[in-house]
This record gives sequence, C-alpha cells and structure tokens, in this order.
Amino acid sequence: MSHAVLDGLVVLVALHSVVLGVCLLLFPLTTLGLVGWEFAGPRFWPSQAGLFLLILGVAYVAALRFRPFVWLVIGSKVSAFLFLRASVVWLDAPRLVAVLGCGDGLMGVAVAIALWRVHRAERPR
Repeated sequence: MSHAVLDGLVVLVALHSVVLGVCLLLFPLTTLGLVGWEFAGPRFWPSQAGLFLLILGVAYVAALRFRPFVWLVIGSKVSAFLFLRASVVWLDAPRLVAVLGCGDGLMGVAVAIALWRVHRAERPR
C-alpha cells in the first residue's frame, strides 16, 4: 500500500474532525440535536468540544509530514470509539452515538491497517 492511501485516509479523518468541530463550535445545540441529543446546559461545553475537535483535526494533518503523528490519529479514534460506546451504556447518550462511535473506530482501524501495510511494504526483504 502506498503512502498516498495512508495520506488520503489521514486527510479524510482530519476533514471529518474539522467539520464536526466547526459545527459544534458554531452551532452546538443544532449539531447535538442532529443525533438526538437534547442538551439544556450551557453552550460552552459542546462548543469547547468543538474547539478540541478542530484542534485535533489540525493536528492530524501533521501526520502527513511527521509520521509518528499517525499514532495520534489511531489512538484518538480508538479512544473515541470506546468513549462513545461507554457513553451510551453509562451516561444516557442517545443510541445513535454508539453507531457514530463505530464510525470513529472504523476510521482508526482503517488508518492502522494502512500504516501497517506501508511499513510492511517498506520492510527490506
């Protein structure tokens, strides 16, 4: 597998985080409402989550130049999967959040597989 495939996946994951981050930052209640999450608290908390997602998405782009940052992509997506799934079980998050968490998990697995294939292809024979 080429670096282009890995880079493409990293860009897609970064774009996902940036778009979601901007939506949460600018339209927190509407964005949460799209997944069935009724939020009556201060707009600060979902907006802050949006800012963090935006920052994380920008950090993912660093993986295009600094390969160790690919592990940030993988680790954060696996963590998001675990957190979102657990939030449905223990924190009364809407069930759709579990499905969205699976999407994060799949992104992490796809990037991990692409990284593994790049390393395998570059290994001396």
